[in-house]
Amino acid sequence: MSTGSTTAGLRQELLIGKREFDSYFADRPLRPIKAGDVLTPGDDATELLHVPVYRLRSGWACQFRHLKNGRRSILDVYLPGNVIGLDAALHTRPIENVLALTSVAFDSTNARGGLYGLLAHRQTALYVAWLLGQRQRRADRLLMAISALDARGRVAMMIYDFYKRLRVQRPAYSQSYNLPLTQSHIGSYLGLTVVHVNRVLRILRDEQIATIEKHCVTILNLDKLVKVAQHNELDRQAAAAGDMPPYQTEATFAAN
Repeated sequence: MSTGSTTAGLRQELLIGKREFDSYFADRPLRPIKAGDVLTPGDDATELLHVPVYRLRSGWACQFRHLKNGRRSILDVYLPGNVIGLDAALHTRPIENVLALTSVAFDSTNARGGLYGLLAHRQTALYVAWLLGQRQRRADRLLMAISALDARGRVAMMIYDFYKRLRVQRPAYSQSYNLPLTQSHIGSYLGLTVVHVNRVLRILRDEQIATIEKHCVTILNLDKLVKVAQHNELDRQAAAAGDMPPYQTEATFAAN
């Protein structure tokens, strides 16, 4: 069997799994929370069958951890369509400290609501495994950037990464987008101080690569941004580790 037919077959199974996965959210009401609020699971969420699984329908959110030195580390940033809490439902990582960066709307269910039953289906289990892999891919990419890139490269990586994630949802997306992260958030995400973030943003602006003004990102030179972010190298390393083809991103399957 050729690589092309194998990839096409896998994509078809993922699409079937996505439809089955979405089905158990079908009748769930949308729940809004405002910017700055923390998404709080119910009191029974400590029980395995009651661990919630959220699907972000609109807005941006992030997951963070407080460190003993008083600083806060942002572990992941969620965009519309992302699923939050699958790893908690499988008891591989707790769901905690999910902060709404903007006003958000989400629907939710739990293991008792059908997740475990759906995992008995091959295509749904494959889709859930793929969603968890996408989360891990984001974490790996962030770790590579923090460990291998200087501050200028990290900020460039972040700008380009969000651009790519948004562009998959809307292929005609322009090179400007709203970024609801403060400089403090960016520092917590990239392991930088606010002073350092401010300095790097000035450098990228002066080099005519990208600007961030009043939460609006404008990419002035995409080729230079990719070069500074070393994104081609990060993609190459991800592909060597067995990553899926580039068009198969989470938003491709999560978009309604």
